[in-house]
Amino acid sequence: MTGRTPEPTPTSATHHAALARARAVTASDMWDLDRRFPIVLDRAAGAYAWDVQGRRYLDLTSCSGAAPLGAGHPGVLDAATRAMVHTGGILPGPVSMLRVELAERLVDVFPCAERAIFFRTGSCATTAAVRLARVHTGARPVLTSGFHGWHDWHLQYRPDLALPDRDPDTMDFGYDLDRLDELASRHERIAAVIVTPEVNFFPEEHLRQVATVARRHGGLVVVDEVMTGFRYAPGGYHAAAGVDADLIAVSKGLANGFALSAVLGRAEVMKAGEATYLGNTYQREVTPFAAALATLDVFADPAVRDRIRTVGTGLMTSLNEVFATVGVTAVARSCPTMFDVVFADHDLGTRFFQEMWRHGFLMQYGGRFMPSAATTDEDVRAVADAAHAALRATLAESGEAPAGDRSTERRLHAAAVEFAGENFAATPQTVNTWFGKPN
Repeated sequence: MTGRTPEPTPTSATHHAALARARAVTASDMWDLDRRFPIVLDRAAGAYAWDVQGRRYLDLTSCSGAAPLGAGHPGVLDAATRAMVHTGGILPGPVSMLRVELAERLVDVFPCAERAIFFRTGSCATTAAVRLARVHTGARPVLTSGFHGWHDWHLQYRPDLALPDRDPDTMDFGYDLDRLDELASRHERIAAVIVTPEVNFFPEEHLRQVATVARRHGGLVVVDEVMTGFRYAPGGYHAAAGVDADLIAVSKGLANGFALSAVLGRAEVMKAGEATYLGNTYQREVTPFAAALATLDVFADPAVRDRIRTVGTGLMTSLNEVFATVGVTAVARSCPTMFDVVFADHDLGTRFFQEMWRHGFLMQYGGRFMPSAATTDEDVRAVADAAHAALRATLAESGEAPAGDRSTERRLHAAAVEFAGENFAATPQTVNTWFGKPN
């Protein structure tokens, strides 16, 4: 092992006070603190973030995927600042040259795109895509798999979170192709099938088969590329998979941290927007358009995406070496730019990553690892050193012995079934059929 492992730092009175203030007026223990990180942050730059007591953390999530170039990329900030000074930040009307220029660029980048409509969040973009599909086809049923945001139409994804009067025409098929076909067969016609690609569990062939079933039942193919659009491959996941999508939703990475999302798609389908209303006041805010254009300029250099891939590969390799050395049944796997870590022992995985953020590394069990281009080779070495120390400390604290044995592959497969069910509601049958198949 090389590099220096940061020592855990006790939480100060300053941070306790900040947490108390947050809990009193805005923060949710469940969603903001327990499922994220129980810290109050002050600033971020590149691959690092600092909390209110001045502790520095290495962010291995790229701000939940929003900043693949690293927080505060100079070129993006410069472009946004110039646009804010020139335009005042927001204009009276919704059409600006920056909006037009960005739409033209996105049409060039994504194979399915002929037109673009802009929003501020991924949830808004997926909701707009579903409405466009329904208006265009005249059908109501929408079949879905994966996470598409917090809006009501999608809440059947998690029945325990759903409202009693949630959208009855939206049904989740758990990535299961047989269930997709069965649900679609209940209707004369479906409006769409919308899927978030789970790139670490299902190969590109899975999306191709989803598209085939959707077409057979008269539905549009909608790919939620909020996560994959700028991280998986040039042109997005649907391009890499060879799927001729009707609509896609993109957001994370589009403007490297500025709030912006878009629905892109075939002109014929996008014309459905004339028969409904998808306007929003903040389409007049032009600063995110400038940030997005600058982000696309940076991404035009293949070395940037290669750097993210190199860093991700190094992190996966290092973590897997630690797991093997310590003797723990766990794996970091699949797409280097957005990989997952699966532990055979779910609780051990949770405790391990809690120990890692105490050491100054922002990661969590069940969360996607999305390194930024700002991550250095020294950072990767520091993760390896910290992971080795944190895993041994976690095992020592619990009094557990390493659980490696000859049934490693079987145990990991069972853990993958649990992981997929918990994190994106995939059926066990689907994971058993597709997990581990190469693209």
